Amino acid sequence: MFKKISELFNDRFNKTKKGIYQKNIRLFTRIIEKYPNNSIAYSIRGTSRKNLGDYQGTIEDYNKAIELYPNAKTYNSRGVTKCKLGDYEGAIQDYNKAIELYPDFADAFGFRGDAKEYLGDFEGAIQDYNKEIELNPNDAQAFYKRGDAKYKLKDYQGAIFDYNKAIEHNPNFVNAFDNRGVAKGSLEDHKGAIQDYKKAIELSPNFADAYYYRAISKDKLGNDQDAIKDFNKAIELNPGHSEAYFSRGNTRDKLGEFSSAILDYNKAIELGLNESKAYRARGIAKGKIGDYEGAILDYNKALELSPNDPDTFYNRGIAKYNLGDYHGTIQEYNKAIELNPNYANAYGNRGAAKGSLGDYEGEIQDYNKAIELNPNNAKAYYNRGIAKYSFGDKTGACHDWSKAGELGLTEAYDYINKFCK
Repeated sequence: MFKKISELFNDRFNKTKKGIYQKNIRLFTRIIEKYPNNSIAYSIRGTSRKNLGDYQGTIEDYNKAIELYPNAKTYNSRGVTKCKLGDYEGAIQDYNKAIELYPDFADAFGFRGDAKEYLGDFEGAIQDYNKEIELNPNDAQAFYKRGDAKYKLKDYQGAIFDYNKAIEHNPNFVNAFDNRGVAKGSLEDHKGAIQDYKKAIELSPNFADAYYYRAISKDKLGNDQDAIKDFNKAIELNPGHSEAYFSRGNTRDKLGEFSSAILDYNKAIELGLNESKAYRARGIAKGKIGDYEGAILDYNKALELSPNDPDTFYNRGIAKYNLGDYHGTIQEYNKAIELNPNYANAYGNRGAAKGSLGDYEGEIQDYNKAIELNPNNAKAYYNRGIAKYSFGDKTGACHDWSKAGELGLTEAYDYINKFCK
């Protein structure tokens, strides 16, 4: 197909820029040959190399420039280049030196904050962004970055404050609207989040992540069909969006479209979402269509990736129970409870497995514990009633069925009508 005019223009523009950088390298190489102690020539050649992606060559030139004339700007530029190579600690050393030479160097504080954030030092990053904002209080990008760091520390209100400031200084800051939506979603303000995603999409109609996150919020509000539409759009704009396939799978699972959900989980995994959550979700969906062996294979893989996930042991227990492997089921619930001693449903399901093996005392003990941990567990009351009736405790059984009915398990009233009159 023919390229669009804009693509042809960009190709020509990029080739022109590349030609300029290459020309600069040749020019300043000749200058360096003639004037080997010209630090500016090394610095400019280094910047041209950086723009062409030759980061090692860039650092060599900046090294020489600093050797000839130590200055804040070149230390800062070398730090930026080290970040490009993933050497964040080395970059921080260079930013330290730049700030030492020029204490009011706002960009150096900002870049040092970026490097700290890459290393997971979010508190340190915020301190640097504070200083950057102090030196340049109208810098929308600085507020935006500080908002990101606060978000990663789960300070969602603080993040929203900073995104507000970023938008105040730049009303068309697409990513600030998008990230503010994410922060609002984390505070369960999904209606507010949707408004932010709508604005981000208005400013950038091909912003796949804005559609993706809006779909998440719509799903949380129960607008499942609208959520599917947004997931579809996100995938249309970014066919490699593994999280969009995964999340669409979750929504389809919720809608009872289990086979379609499995197809989405397959695609997410194919695209590289090699995480336990993807295999666990696919296992759950397979269980819902009766493919318990397939479900167990997925749970096995999930546990390879995340060996201490109580939910995966719990779900593998369900699959084994449905295959009649009650001893195996109990082992799975034992492990789930070991990892999460307050796992009420694991106690309840283990009780059912024990009952299937004739261990009625153990069954009742597990139901007792499930109810202790979750007094509104209707299923545990219902099952405990059946176990008590098997022991001849009709009064206790009827009381439990009555409680289960009160909690919304209407089938308990069938037992009351049959055995408690």
